[in-house]
Amino acid sequence: MGATITGVRDKLKRAHNHIAELDRAIQKWGTSEQEAHPFVPHHQPERKRMVIKHGKVGPNDPAWPLIVGDIIHNLRSALDHIVCQLAILHGNDISCCDATYFPICICKPDFKKAEKRLQDLISAPAFTLIEELQPYKAADRGKRPIADVLWTVHKLDIIDKHRIMLVVGKKFRATDLTYTLDDAPPVPVEVDGSWRPLEDGTEIASIDLTTVAFKSGAKNIMRMQGGSEAQIIIDETGCACDGFEVGKVMLACEHRVSEVVEIFRSKFF
Repeated sequence: MGATITGVRDKLKRAHNHIAELDRAIQKWGTSEQEAHPFVPHHQPERKRMVIKHGKVGPNDPAWPLIVGDIIHNLRSALDHIVCQLAILHGNDISCCDATYFPICICKPDFKKAEKRLQDLISAPAFTLIEELQPYKAADRGKRPIADVLWTVHKLDIIDKHRIMLVVGKKFRATDLTYTLDDAPPVPVEVDGSWRPLEDGTEIASIDLTTVAFKSGAKNIMRMQGGSEAQIIIDETGCACDGFEVGKVMLACEHRVSEVVEIFRSKFF
């Protein structure tokens, strides 16, 4: 069988599908009755105000880190798959792929170890290109090797093999809030739309009750309805992605690996 990157593209497509799955899981979070993040009114009669606070924060979805692991594994595997195909392109049979991989190193001595394994299996131009893409080369451009996206892919894949990654909801912002008084039409309430800690009891808005049109003899039952969105971050990986929104991290990883695949496709396949 000749060299082909069809399998590489299939793995990239799989990673892309998992990114969409992650987005759906995050968007769905908090929509069930068990996970609801309600807006809770707190009457403060002495201040003649109704303060709206965040209710109990639901548990994180245990599927998040598993989906992230699937994304990262497919991206890392796509890179290793390229080197296998480069070896076949260089005249080796498929059995050589047991010894091939795409090295990702933040220091040159580590890459030298990879050189001993790969230099006889792939062409010199292909090996040179792999070296040019190494994270340790970022230092030559005044950047931190540890912040290289390929290094993030590599490290997250290692972490996922040994433990569950920490993917947590850290911040939220209110998107809208209305109240209704008995059967009257909804009244919009101004909310603070900035990102704030996703914690039980975080204040969302405050209503001046002196401006509310209470009616004598009516029930004057006030109901609240609103929406919010959460920011789900990845943490405790030791990578530069810590503290960043997980969906954006995954998109950056997908983009970079796809970019690398395209470079090799255009030059060798």
